[in-house]
Amino acid sequence: MNQELVSVSWVSLNSDPYRRERDGSFSLLNGQHEAGPTLEFLLNPDSPVVGQITTHYLLVRRLRTPEPGGRKFDASEVAVAKALIQEIGQQGGPNVVPLYWDTDAAPTDHQELFRFTAPALAEIRRKHPKAQIIVNLSPGTPAAHTVMLLALQARIVGDNVLAYQGIPTEKRQAGQVLQEVNWNLLADLARSDDDDTADEAWSLAKARSASLRKVAQLVQRYGGVPFPVLIIGNRGSGKTQIAESLRQKYLEWKMTAPPKGWQYQMNCAEFRGDPTILRSSLFGYAKGSHSTANRDTQGLLELAAGDCVLLDEIHWMDAQAQGALLLALQRNGTFRRIGGGDIIKSNFRLIAATNKSRSALRDTLAPDFLDRISELVIELPDLRDCREDLENIWKSVVRRACDELVQCDPERALRQDRSKTSLVRDYIEQFRPHQHHIARALRSMRLDGNYRDLERLARRLLVGGLQTGRLLSIGPELVNSELETLRREEQVDEERNAASPESLRDELPTVSRCTSYLREMRDKGGSLSGPDLVEEWERRLLLAAQKAADSGTKAAELLGMNPRTFNFKVKGFRQDGV
Repeated sequence: MNQELVSVSWVSLNSDPYRRERDGSFSLLNGQHEAGPTLEFLLNPDSPVVGQITTHYLLVRRLRTPEPGGRKFDASEVAVAKALIQEIGQQGGPNVVPLYWDTDAAPTDHQELFRFTAPALAEIRRKHPKAQIIVNLSPGTPAAHTVMLLALQARIVGDNVLAYQGIPTEKRQAGQVLQEVNWNLLADLARSDDDDTADEAWSLAKARSASLRKVAQLVQRYGGVPFPVLIIGNRGSGKTQIAESLRQKYLEWKMTAPPKGWQYQMNCAEFRGDPTILRSSLFGYAKGSHSTANRDTQGLLELAAGDCVLLDEIHWMDAQAQGALLLALQRNGTFRRIGGGDIIKSNFRLIAATNKSRSALRDTLAPDFLDRISELVIELPDLRDCREDLENIWKSVVRRACDELVQCDPERALRQDRSKTSLVRDYIEQFRPHQHHIARALRSMRLDGNYRDLERLARRLLVGGLQTGRLLSIGPELVNSELETLRREEQVDEERNAASPESLRDELPTVSRCTSYLREMRDKGGSLSGPDLVEEWERRLLLAAQKAADSGTKAAELLGMNPRTFNFKVKGFRQDGV
């Protein structure tokens, strides 16, 4: 089923349904009426939306007190709208629904315009929750255009929106009457202006695997609210990048252009030796609160007013800091500096990250604090559970590694008499012939380090391919050598983890991996015997314990089992021919 398309625009007093003279009569071009912006948008054969719109909403200013004017024909927007609706109907256009703005405000009053436009757009979205809304910006006053763009940037109708404006007749090329307008201005400001390699960049919006698409949906859903978010993921799984995406969405919802860089980040593990410094760094301290406090000092929470704070490795936060932060969250961002009496208001948003599971967090964080920071949770999958995206993610990692090398060593570009951007592009081209081979190899690995494994491989290939006085040169031998090195490192890590009893639980397949496997089986119409899998795992565990301990009694003790139960189960395995 095709997606529903609805559209919206203001009525144009001077141009709908056809261009007009100052007195309101229709003007003529070569003896014919000249179609106005709404007819061009809805009915011109070259319009990208012609024949696709099911409902068009027409915003109409309806004056409570009529204004005197020099127009003899269709003197009001209401009359023009009536004529436009009639013309669209006669030409077989979509259903047109007028939305009236009953007012005496001037058409240039931005505040009153927004008070009408915002709820009108919200009502359209409520009636069409899954539709793509297409906005025609051409009709109406410049003030109406400005307010419409402001309402779009405020996400009044969400993100499933396109905006178009008409192209003047004298500037049109064949088959083109409209051009798309990028209404997401704040996102544009956050992008690099000279990034010619953007086609290599990967983002959650391009995710193909179900697990990453779910993450993308949660980032979108949680982006526009001020509540804390907890990001859970293994090392190198991209927690910081997800936090940055959340911050980007949050500031866009607030209609605030994100400043370059994100200064309000802290790793709680840095303060394990002295938790007092953590509290001082978070909340600041008042003059005289300790021997070296010779002035009032702002903390991270105060500096981040209106922005997001990222606290990584939140499981290392001490109990006293947890209690103070919990109070600040419960009191809508109000707190006191250490040793201070003044109440400080800072509407910061907390984003916390950890590589611990939820059950492990229960052992390290206070229950009330954990409950407060985990109302919204995003759990990140391991890369081995996102194999459909591995090749595109690899290309993005390569791009970042090349860019990082050139940015950290700008003289490299100067020595070769070229721009930094073109040098990055040349480096990327050296990776391109090998990307499919590398992606296939990566799909066969565990990638316990996730993105860090990919970053390590990309940097090693850069180092191996760079020679003094020459450009990057990456050949098949170097690629195969570094892939084999990565495999050997994985094998060493696997053997080391297998020798540690604490890591045996981690050797079990992750929930997301099991889910992915079972979904594939479901889609193929197959089935799996769950009890057989549980029995097989128990059999391997018990036999391994007996082999390690050399006796049934010691093996039972090693596993914390009753010896009779242990021996009974092992005997049953042997009777079954194991």
